[in-house]
Amino acid sequence: MRLLQLCTQFEGGGISRHVIDLSSALRAQGHYVAIAGTRGKWMSEEIDRDFFYIDLHNVAEGGGSIPRRLLAAVRGGLALRRVLKAQRIEMIHAHESAPALVARIAAMGTGIPVYVTFHGAEPERIAQFGQIARFSADRVLTPSHNSARDLREIGRVPPDRLQVMGLGVERKPDSDAARVAAIRADLLGDSGRVLIVTIARLERQKGIDLLVEAARRTIAQDPSLRFVVVGDGPQCDEARAWAAEASIADKLTFAGHSDEAQAYLAASDIFFLPSRWESLPISIVEAFQRGLPVVATDTAGVEELVDETVGRLVPVGDVDAMVAALAELAGDAALRARLADAALRRSRHDRFSPAHVHASFEQLYREALSTKTTA
Repeated sequence: MRLLQLCTQFEGGGISRHVIDLSSALRAQGHYVAIAGTRGKWMSEEIDRDFFYIDLHNVAEGGGSIPRRLLAAVRGGLALRRVLKAQRIEMIHAHESAPALVARIAAMGTGIPVYVTFHGAEPERIAQFGQIARFSADRVLTPSHNSARDLREIGRVPPDRLQVMGLGVERKPDSDAARVAAIRADLLGDSGRVLIVTIARLERQKGIDLLVEAARRTIAQDPSLRFVVVGDGPQCDEARAWAAEASIADKLTFAGHSDEAQAYLAASDIFFLPSRWESLPISIVEAFQRGLPVVATDTAGVEELVDETVGRLVPVGDVDAMVAALAELAGDAALRARLADAALRRSRHDRFSPAHVHASFEQLYREALSTKTTA
């Protein structure tokens, strides 16, 4: 098969990682996979010879006014059309709404199927995504059953065009034990007892402002708690300012981007994700793989991952509930151990197995091209 994966940006995060991992797995099976989208630190022409730059940033919210974004979509579609022809692409898999729109423009009149994955959005954007998906995509994929329900009920995507697909999450190799111990010792200091970690891009979606307030209140109850946030993003400077204003900068560390995210997980006791919206966050699965109990907000697919057996699920934006859940887990080592064991078992489900999930995508693409051939 000759496939193309289209993604808005490759600056890090779960969507970029999913696209890169899926592309690598398909290539390993002998398929040609081109990757296209806006350049980023994770993907460019220098990193991958089959990467093709398409300006999707200006089609998405970064493009400004609707007329400017639509013009950028047309230009992106024409540029992508040239790639489709030159690389003899048979199918496009777009990730999110701006790539889907550009893919449809590029594929018009070619018979090339366009699939789009919905990776989650704030509730007020679901209807808009559904409108774009209905116009742009032959099939709409999502990793979450709850997200599929939202697309059906709010986005008005026909059920026969919806499909739930897993997200394979490769378990990274164990970090050096001495390095893990050093990270833990550095972050806990002399008086720290329990380390709470968040791995996330620093942006509004991830609720970093809520995290800082929850950390402030939790630390006020138990000064031996320590927090660390691994990741970068547009709110980096703001987040550090919030921590300083809350007088917890010595107990809440912003580690920035790190290639040692797995070491931070291994060094910690609890994983915390206070997102405002998600579909199915890879970071929670990674926490499960390290045997970490999870405190997270009940957004779409998170509700399918986290329950009382592996952690605590709290309402979106409810800082009081976050504090109560964090305090409960931090204060009970035996409870954390029971939740950790269950989390590790959950991480082994087929739904998160890269081999299983990538094979499912390969079969999905084959079926789409088979249908196209016989149509």
